[in-house]
Amino acid sequence: MSKKVQIWSRTISEHTHHLEVTGEIIRTFVWTIDGEEVLTRKTADDRARLETKEHGSLLVIHSGLGTPRRATYFAPGEDLAGMAGIGGIDLTPEPGSRAAAYERRVLEHPKRYALIETLGGAAGVVAGIVGAMVVAWIVARISLPDIDLPLPNLPDLPDLPDLPLPDLPSIPWPSIPWPDLPNVQVPGWVAWIANHLKYIWPVVLAFVLAQGEIKRRRKHAEASGTSAERSLPSAEKAADDDSGDASDASADVGDASAESGQRRGL
Repeated sequence: MSKKVQIWSRTISEHTHHLEVTGEIIRTFVWTIDGEEVLTRKTADDRARLETKEHGSLLVIHSGLGTPRRATYFAPGEDLAGMAGIGGIDLTPEPGSRAAAYERRVLEHPKRYALIETLGGAAGVVAGIVGAMVVAWIVARISLPDIDLPLPNLPDLPDLPDLPLPDLPSIPWPSIPWPDLPNVQVPGWVAWIANHLKYIWPVVLAFVLAQGEIKRRRKHAEASGTSAERSLPSAEKAADDDSGDASDASADVGDASAESGQRRGL
């Protein structure tokens, strides 16, 4: 399989969904259901949404470097879940593909995956701070020339007359006695978090999203394993039935042979 093609498929509610993604930067998405093409779209979005009114929607996620991550199906009634990126049913990546290798790494090393995603969020914060410092350093060292713009002389506006305003009566508002509130001292660590919250929340968000992705992958793996287990007894039963039919047939043949021998006097 070419590295520029990623395929997902899964049978959902007795309908087989098949998605083929071609390309690296500008990708072509071809979605078919039971062999019939439902939607074809080209986009460079790393979170591509393939939406239809009749068949639901697909959310296809790629990394910032273009590596395929997952394709999730949402039924027509799961519009809000599809917009939020939660819920849905993950399609199964083709064995040996990059998406399948990524799913295997997440399941085999969940702690390492969560650590990498959290460090990625922290790196984004640090990169933003360093970028702002670099821009401020460059701006502070650039001397802009003074430019005198010739502005036209505007005529003076005439003095407006003073309008007599009526004296309004004062309203006797009641005096409400408010109790003295206690002086609450906020702990130092709470104040530190409040002051640095804009730097902390991207890291926390990355960690939470990583945990959600791990749970999603485990749920998908368990569902796939359950489907395989359900199909196994039926296959074993069919094999047992075939072996039983064969033994019955051989027994019938043996009985017929014995009866024929008795007739011949053997």
